[in-house]
Amino acid sequence: MKKYYFGLLAIYLLIYILPLGQRPLITPDEFRYGKISLEMVRCGNWVTPQLIGVRYFEKPVMGYWLNALSLATFGKNAFAVRFSSALSTGLTALLLFLLVRFKTRDPELSTLVTALFITSGLVFGVGTFAVLDAPISLFITGTLVTFFLACEQPKFRQRQIWLLIIAGVSAGLGFLTKGFLAFVVPTLVIVPYLLWNRRWKEIFILPWLPTAAAIITVLPWAIAIHLQEPDFWHYFIMVEHVQRFFGNEAAQHPEPFWYFIPILVVGFMPWTLFLPCSLIGFKTFLTEAYNNRLLRFAACWLIFPFIFFSFSSGKLGTYILPCFPGGAILIGWGLLNYLRNNNHKTFNLTAKIIFTVLIIGAVGFTAFQLLADYSAIPGLFLPDERLVWLLAVGASVLWMIALVKMLKTNDYRKKLIWLVIGPVTAFFISHLAAPRQVLEGKAQGLFLERFKDRVGQDTILVAHPNVMHAAAWVFDNLEMRFYIHGGELEEGLKYPNSQNRVINREGFLRLLNTPPSPGGIIFIMRGDFREGIPPADFECYKHGIMFSHFKSPKTNKQQPR
Repeated sequence: MKKYYFGLLAIYLLIYILPLGQRPLITPDEFRYGKISLEMVRCGNWVTPQLIGVRYFEKPVMGYWLNALSLATFGKNAFAVRFSSALSTGLTALLLFLLVRFKTRDPELSTLVTALFITSGLVFGVGTFAVLDAPISLFITGTLVTFFLACEQPKFRQRQIWLLIIAGVSAGLGFLTKGFLAFVVPTLVIVPYLLWNRRWKEIFILPWLPTAAAIITVLPWAIAIHLQEPDFWHYFIMVEHVQRFFGNEAAQHPEPFWYFIPILVVGFMPWTLFLPCSLIGFKTFLTEAYNNRLLRFAACWLIFPFIFFSFSSGKLGTYILPCFPGGAILIGWGLLNYLRNNNHKTFNLTAKIIFTVLIIGAVGFTAFQLLADYSAIPGLFLPDERLVWLLAVGASVLWMIALVKMLKTNDYRKKLIWLVIGPVTAFFISHLAAPRQVLEGKAQGLFLERFKDRVGQDTILVAHPNVMHAAAWVFDNLEMRFYIHGGELEEGLKYPNSQNRVINREGFLRLLNTPPSPGGIIFIMRGDFREGIPPADFECYKHGIMFSHFKSPKTNKQQPR
């Protein structure tokens, strides 16, 4: 089985680590989390998160610490900003592998479950993107895995005690990453699981040790942030938790109750397509499945957090990432038992449907893009990006070849290997085949980098909130002023030392007519509008971003270029 384990490692390195820095950073999340962590490294304040020199109370500190360590190690680049997400996903997969391996003693099942997890669409998307969902999912998984293994040990033996302590430490680290979610999700899994197994008394016994370990883990930073910023806990608890969960129109990202259903279906792609095979596997071994404690735990892991997130008023697609390990266990168990039972009919039919969709898509897209290259119709890729879109088509061809190989063999092990190889090629190429037109509005740093020589220490920089994250990352300017409003920094801008950072239109026009600083005034915003801003000495408008450099008081009438 060692070759399968090395295969898993190779897949992880190939799609998560090696191409991680090939894509430009995307606004706002990647610039935000990169910049906050970079300011920690450079300013030396490892207690209070700050964005562009302004207090940022939306999240605790662990995610920024992880990013800061990465930036300190690898330097200021896209790879470093994303590394903690990729590493968190890899460690989550390792915990999942160890859980299934130790509990079932089935190396094939542990390998398949892990492979399904790391090649699920949402897991891959989040794991190669700089957000905090991958780290919080890691710590929630750590809590659940160690707590479940503790439940499987004889009571109050040394191994159980240590597992419960580790579960508590992991929950504490999760709290330091994204707050009370790190306690709520494990509770929603553990309590139903213990009730299902008629072990309700343990609900009042087992949590005490993990709770103590979690408190000890959190307490040093909790005290430090309170001493440094007394307002932090009120804002973090009331606004970021109570209002976000129970709010309606006032909540961030309000979505309907059913919002996460399509996210779950699409997020598990391509493995959602093999769900009928997995269900047949469960039906065939229904009694065994029902009595399997790991499958019970996995069912609780998937279902109850999913319901909880669905009840929340504020929703983003990435929120349900902690449900995916449980789902991978369930799909993997059913699929493997289906194939081991030599029942390949539905499996092969599904593969043929995927092959048909891929070939139609590849031929249709190639014809469409060739017409676009010759200016017959507007295309997704620009004419000079032919090699890029050919890479995308090539990934589809490789996937089709893998499906053909899979259909030709009756060995279920080989079938599963070829099944996984297909999406791996697509995920690897996805790092390299993004259309430039799609990136233009989101990869704002690509445009702003060309103007770095215009921004010095004596330059007054004014940016609209819709471009402030990228501008802060590219220009390293902690004195940036915010045009009209501060966006997500509104809370931090209420403090006396930050109140003068927001400038309205009238204030900006007055600034233009004052004696200039040696570096002049730079104004940046995104959108198809000028917002009453007069022409500058130098202007460049591209990719929806306006960059203006005023070198003298605004008396000239030069037209924008």
